[in-house]
Amino acid sequence: ETPGEELDNRSLEEILNSIPPPPPPAMASEAGAPRLMITHIVNQNFKSYAGEKILGPFHKRFSCIIGPNGSGKSNVIDSMLFVFGYRAQKIRSKKLSVLIHNSDEHKDIQSCTVEVHFQKIIDKEGDDYEVIPNSNFYVSRTAYRDNTSVYHISGKKRTFKDVGNLLRSHGIDLDHNRFLILQVEELKSIPAKSKDIINETTTKNNSLEKEREKEEKKLKEVMDSLKQETQGLQKEKEGDLGAIDEKYDIAISSCCHALDYIVVDSIDTAQECVNFLKRHNIGVATFIGLDKMAVWAKKMTKIQTPENTPRLFDLVKVNNEEIRQAFYFALRDTLVADNLDQATRVAYQKDRRWRVVTLQGQIIEQSGTMTGGGSKVMKGRMGSSVIVEISEEEVNKMESQLERHSKQAMQIQEQKVQHEEAVIKLRHSEREMRNTLEKFTASIQGLSEQEEYLALQIKELEANVITTAPDKKKQKLLEENVSAFKKEYDAVAEKAGKVEAEVKRLHDTIIEINNRKLKTQQNKLDMINKQLDECASAITKAQVAIKTADRNLKKAQDSVLRTEKEIKDTEKETNDLRAELKNVEDKAEEVIKTTNTAEESLPEIQKEHRNLLQELKVIQENEHALQKDALSIKLKLEQIDGQIAEHNSKIKYWQKEISKIKLHPVEDSPVETVSVLSPEDLEAIKNPDSITNQIALLEAQCHEMKPNLGAIAEYKKKEELYLQRVAELDKITSERDSFRQAYEDLRKQRLNEFMAGFYIITNKLKENYQMLTLGGDAELELVDSLDPFSEGIMFSVRPPKKSWKKIFNLSGGEKTLSSLALVFALHHYKPTPLYFMDEIDAALDFKNVSIVAFYIYEQTKNAQFIIISLRNNMFEISDRLIGIYKTYNITKSVAVNPKEIASKGLC
Repeated sequence: ETPGEELDNRSLEEILNSIPPPPPPAMASEAGAPRLMITHIVNQNFKSYAGEKILGPFHKRFSCIIGPNGSGKSNVIDSMLFVFGYRAQKIRSKKLSVLIHNSDEHKDIQSCTVEVHFQKIIDKEGDDYEVIPNSNFYVSRTAYRDNTSVYHISGKKRTFKDVGNLLRSHGIDLDHNRFLILQVEELKSIPAKSKDIINETTTKNNSLEKEREKEEKKLKEVMDSLKQETQGLQKEKEGDLGAIDEKYDIAISSCCHALDYIVVDSIDTAQECVNFLKRHNIGVATFIGLDKMAVWAKKMTKIQTPENTPRLFDLVKVNNEEIRQAFYFALRDTLVADNLDQATRVAYQKDRRWRVVTLQGQIIEQSGTMTGGGSKVMKGRMGSSVIVEISEEEVNKMESQLERHSKQAMQIQEQKVQHEEAVIKLRHSEREMRNTLEKFTASIQGLSEQEEYLALQIKELEANVITTAPDKKKQKLLEENVSAFKKEYDAVAEKAGKVEAEVKRLHDTIIEINNRKLKTQQNKLDMINKQLDECASAITKAQVAIKTADRNLKKAQDSVLRTEKEIKDTEKETNDLRAELKNVEDKAEEVIKTTNTAEESLPEIQKEHRNLLQELKVIQENEHALQKDALSIKLKLEQIDGQIAEHNSKIKYWQKEISKIKLHPVEDSPVETVSVLSPEDLEAIKNPDSITNQIALLEAQCHEMKPNLGAIAEYKKKEELYLQRVAELDKITSERDSFRQAYEDLRKQRLNEFMAGFYIITNKLKENYQMLTLGGDAELELVDSLDPFSEGIMFSVRPPKKSWKKIFNLSGGEKTLSSLALVFALHHYKPTPLYFMDEIDAALDFKNVSIVAFYIYEQTKNAQFIIISLRNNMFEISDRLIGIYKTYNITKSVAVNPKEIASKGLC
């Protein structure tokens, strides 16, 4: 038992009784079973909804939410997720207070509330349903400006746990979000081990978030202590601590970058300043500590220079002599020359090289490198007069300004982050709008081409109508001819009907014979049937030709001639068929004879079959007996192996015990050693007589030795204690084995239950995907078939006319179809009363949108689907349309029943 680990002292029966039974299904898939539905949603100051806005009523089956981009369609699903207890990050927000409506007309709103109204119903025919009495309830959540929220169930304050238990009891899967498919969402295969890592990382992330909040609270304290941390900081740069003639401004600004360094009193102060900059990530600066500048004091004295060229250091004027040491550290013995020629002469001396700068900013280093000059010159790093030292009051004032500006900088940084996020969202919206524009442009172009084509067809049809004006005389004559032909046709049709009846009778006879394994004749009969079908087709064409004569009077005469010819051909074909029919009857007689012969030989074959079955049964019984013997032998071998292992362990134990035996020395007796029996002695012991003799000898010796009888009593006591401990060990071992067996049984039960559901879902997934894609295939595979719970499940898909692929290698539309197929397979296995889907058809073409829409319409018979869609193939099929629109920065909605409007003739 490890420290901190609790010991479970419950019995096996108590543990097994503590395992809850499988929860009953929240809803049944059969018709007439009660189920949950959402009637309407009430949004009050939530996101883009100002005031109180009622969304709905929703239809019991299929409702579509439509509206332009940016109008607030997705906010409908966000409102439901808000009530279902999702965190602000899941609702596309940073914190709860952002969910409160904020616009020019509605400012300083302190809270937002969403109510989702539910009821349980029993479906009836059509759109009717029966509401179960006392089943109405609503769940609400209110968020406040301080990022807190409260839950209510039917007006009574409750906790989030109560809300979750209530929704789960009605079949809403809050644990796996099976009721929710968000925009551009797809399925991902995550192994179980990876999920554990993700959960662990999420927990660490939450703890780090809490630490970050604590650090942010400390930020104010850090800003307050800013004054103390910078006590030794001289508030200006080194260049502001001295002055030089304006003539030398360019020269000193070009050659001395250290003028931008900050002068402090000590290295410790410099280190604190550097740490402060790092801690707050507010830039980089270089510091000079005056306590380390004393080493330059001796070199500050005046020196001899070539051509009496002035030293820049000597030209600098300061008020504080301690500061001069810092200036010498920055300038050293740099000389200043009037021009480049003088600088060249001065720099390259025989005995020493000098660092020289010209009045124009050109520099000659001691190494000989020449830099500077050009069109852009550096100046302004040092003034022409020494700045008066700043008073303590001004320092305090400037520190307060620094603190204020730091706070403003932090606020601006936060605003910058918010604006960047807004820009990202707007760019995303822009891309979506461009994609939508391209789709609509292509649709408009296609419709324009279709319009032109239809206009040409209309013109052609109008011309045909004009040319087909009827001639009454010809019409009357043709009508007489048609009536005559109809009589002839009826007579022929009657004959053909008799022939068809006879053919059907023969066809049935042939099929019966075919069922008796006469497939060779079936092919010939199929050929004859095909010819009969052609005859029937020819008769049908004649009927069509007659009807065409009524509609097209101009071509009636030609049609009549064609009909006469076809009737003659039909009569000829009928005669041919009669002749062929006679041949078929002859062949049928031969087939019947063959069948009779086969029936005569059937009893012998059946007798042989029965004999073979009896032999097979005997062989199977022998096989079962052998398997039983093999199993018993295997069990005996395992028992023998166990006994051998047990004896080996006993041998090792007794060898160890023998090694511990020592003979105590006895006074006036020689030292003896423990005798070890040789293999020959052990072989001799097998003889009972020798053992008996040895016992008698030992007893005689024992009487002579007068043993201590108290030792025997002590031995019996120890033996009794030993047997007691052995009994306890056997009991514990038995309990361990029973616990192990119970564990294996539960593990096997879990595996069996999982695999049963897995096969149901896999088969339904295959069926759904084949239906959605008209020929594709999908498969759920176990990554580790021996332990499905360790590595998870892999989703493989074969789109039509393509190879097998993992789901993460599919295109957007293929991912959507495969994900929907899995969602509906899960719905078949464990129905969920509600489904929310956000633009699931965005990546599909119009054909697949129609297939998915019709499939959803069929699946909604025992569930409520609320779908956001911009595709007319989808929302035109729905039972209820919820229109979302935005005016004056406020989202509004209107519910429409398309079937009711269609019945009134308004559309």
